[in-house]
Formats: sequence, C-alpha cells, structure tokens
Amino acid sequence: MKLIATIAALSAVSNALNLEAKAETEAQVEVAVEATTEVQAEAEQGAPSQGWSGPIVPEVYSAAVKDFDLSTPFTNQDEYKKQLDIYSDQIIAIEALRMEIIKLDYSITKSEEDYTTNARRILANADKIMENHQNALNNKANIEKLQMDVDDVGICLNRQFDE
Repeated sequence: MKLIATIAALSAVSNALNLEAKAETEAQVEVAVEATTEVQAEAEQGAPSQGWSGPIVPEVYSAAVKDFDLSTPFTNQDEYKKQLDIYSDQIIAIEALRMEIIKLDYSITKSEEDYTTNARRILANADKIMENHQNALNNKANIEKLQMDVDDVGICLNRQFDE
C-alpha cells in the first residue's frame, strides 16, 4: 500500500512538473511569437536586431529551413537553466521511483523465499505429525495389548483363588 501511495505521489509530482513546464513553454511561445513578429518586421525594414529571443523553431517554413542562420542564438541561458531544472527534477523523481521499485522487488523476492521456506517447514511438520500419529496408534495398540495381558493375568488369578 505504501508503494502505491509513493508511486501516486511521484506521478503527481511528475505531472505537476510537466504542467509547470508546459505553462512556461506556452508563455515562452507567446513571447517568442511576438519577438518573431518584431524580428521579421525589423528584417523587412532592414534594421539590425538586438539578439534573438524567439522560439526555437520559427513558425514559417522558409524561415525555419531556408533562412536559418546558425550564427544567431536560438536560446538563452535563463531558458536553458529552467529546462535543466525541470529535467533534473524529473530525473530525481524517476530515480526515486526506481529506488522504490528496487525495494519492492527485494521485498517480493524475500517474501517468495520466505513462502518457499515456510512451505517446506509445513511439509516437514506434516510429515512429523503423520509420524507422531502413527507412533500414537502403535502406542495405543501396545497399551491395548498390555491391557489384554493384564486382564488375562487377572482372570488367571481369579481362577486360581477360586480353585
């Protein structure tokens, strides 16, 4: 039960991180679209731009493929740090989940070994119970035999006293 709760918590954290990353990405896309529009307007006017802060991939095919210049930056350090933080948090969550799965696997393996050991003990105890039952039946037979001998001796003594 603890594992299921842990997995659910990790899943919730991971989903929250993904939602946060999506919200940040959507905000960045909106800003990037505005920046792309401004850059395109400046390019059309022939004015030099102050640097690239647009989306990673332009929306226009020719700008993305034909007019792409590798010398212009397509990301900045702040965005890189944000993504790195998001990815590192996800990696930590995945590692925590992996550790919980390893613990669960160890517990299951130990439980299976304990089950096998207990099954062997139960079979050994059942054999001992059968052996003890057989010995008890043998003892009962011996006791009955001795009781019959005592009865015979008693009958013999009674006959001797009567004669």
